[in-house]
Amino acid sequence: MAKSTWLVSPPGPGGKWRASLYRGALAVACVLTTGSLILQIGFAFPDAVHAGLIWVNFLVVCLFFILVIMETAQAIRTRRPIRYLIFELFLILFLIGEFVFLRSRYSGEPWRPGSSVILIQIYLPVLQAYFIWVLIRRGYEAGRRLFFLSFTPAATVSLSFILLILIGTALLMLPRATHGGLVPNISFLDALFTSTSAVCVTGLTVVDTATRFSQLGQIFIVLLIQLGGFGIMTFVGIFMFTFGQSSSLRGRLVMQDILVREGGQQVASFLRIMLLNTFLFELVGTAFLAVGFYSRWHAWPDAFFAAVFHSVSAFCNAGFSTFSNNLESFRDSPLIVLTVSSLIIAGGIGFTVQYELTMRVFHFVFGKRNSPLSLHTRVVLRVTAVLLAGGMLAVWWGGDWSRSTWLETLLASFFHSVSARTAGFNTIPLAWLAPWTIVILMILMFIGGAPGGTAGGIKVSTAGMLYYSTRSLLKGRPHIEIMGRTIGQQAVHTAFVVSGLATAFVALSAIALVYAEPEQDFLVLLFEVLSAFGTVGLSLGVTPELSPLGKMILILTMYVGRVGPLTLVLGLIKKKDEALYTYPSGTIVIG
Repeated sequence: MAKSTWLVSPPGPGGKWRASLYRGALAVACVLTTGSLILQIGFAFPDAVHAGLIWVNFLVVCLFFILVIMETAQAIRTRRPIRYLIFELFLILFLIGEFVFLRSRYSGEPWRPGSSVILIQIYLPVLQAYFIWVLIRRGYEAGRRLFFLSFTPAATVSLSFILLILIGTALLMLPRATHGGLVPNISFLDALFTSTSAVCVTGLTVVDTATRFSQLGQIFIVLLIQLGGFGIMTFVGIFMFTFGQSSSLRGRLVMQDILVREGGQQVASFLRIMLLNTFLFELVGTAFLAVGFYSRWHAWPDAFFAAVFHSVSAFCNAGFSTFSNNLESFRDSPLIVLTVSSLIIAGGIGFTVQYELTMRVFHFVFGKRNSPLSLHTRVVLRVTAVLLAGGMLAVWWGGDWSRSTWLETLLASFFHSVSARTAGFNTIPLAWLAPWTIVILMILMFIGGAPGGTAGGIKVSTAGMLYYSTRSLLKGRPHIEIMGRTIGQQAVHTAFVVSGLATAFVALSAIALVYAEPEQDFLVLLFEVLSAFGTVGLSLGVTPELSPLGKMILILTMYVGRVGPLTLVLGLIKKKDEALYTYPSGTIVIG
């Protein structure tokens, strides 16, 4: 039903009635499919209940048969090409052929839906995927009208993350998502915390991901990481441009604002290259990590699953791990440490920088002339390099390496400089680091990675802007100059507003957490707050011990850190307050 003619009432007698019947049958089929799929995947039932679910699925098959007949009749009535229904008609013919085969094989026995292995193992999953796809298409159409036309881009981003967090919470509370049998083995608050941490690509955990969640639960977590790392609105944009829904100027401008792009005509290619880059990096990372894990376990299925999980988690800068001690067991493996570090850096520089670098590679391969890198890309790469070098030196200087070889010391110093800014993986216990080194890590977490990507914090571009602004002020220059370019005052003001809002929010969160956890050390709690705000995921070990109020504070902190304090504030403002006048200038003594 990719291009259904029943979205509006067809002309002729009984047109409205037929359209209402079609929509009703489609809605019932989608609801039954979704409900049956959730029950089959998420719950453990006795055989009698499974038999009932088989009859529900058989009803879905019957509804599909009716819908295809109605769609075909409508296509003939309106002289619409039948080729748009090839897939649906093929499924119908397959069903008829399977039924005829069963009748000829079991002619003396009554037919039951469960008597066909092909029907259960092949046809029903395909049909379920089909109706889920239809549901996504209808949900996308409704969401596009609701979000794109009713909310500002900032509000759209903020609400989309809330929606994804709530869906993730429901999935993680399914009994089969945890090792709990017939009932969920996780509280609502812990599921909400884990879902928020995954969607906001943070990595802070209140339960052990390796032991509390089943493989199904870990699959849910990695899917939430992927969706949260991209941003659900980015997937909407990919959907929009891929399936020809890009004609709306409003939709183009919204996606351009969300992706921080200049030039609406580049949004579609930007989204496609971003999708290609992501899965290419994750695929290559999976291959290298699978080899590294296999060398330890000698079991390809376990090594492959762990490789996929950690590749997605690393590229999305999430820090989740399927190991109870994170990556501490692999600190002596250059292959794993360097692969994870490379994925973190690639994801942390932002999709805009990835896009420019990818286009330069394409131009070089095909012999085209490359234009100079944009100022944004140059600032991001320069500040990132400085932070990596400085962080590596601080970790190496302030660590206790008496239990490590020189290779492990070098790898761990580089790895934690990379991980501390945005990812949250660790190859050594943080207790090995001196208190002043912990403070350096807190500064790195507050800065974070690049904008337009998976990182949190105030972003390296903001930190770079603050540095160059201070330098220009100390030199007595009236304008901010960066690499031969003059920066407008609006960008400077935005950098200071972002920094001010972030500092204020971190301070308020730290005060609230100290109030909620009076028995904990202040430095430890401040570390947790900065880790949550920077969507890093490093912890000094107190997160699982927090009270319900403390967990709620960190949930809010992770959300604000992922969305961004400025985005959240702008999302609450329905329209800009543009004054048509200016007051006389005044003077305030500073300092």
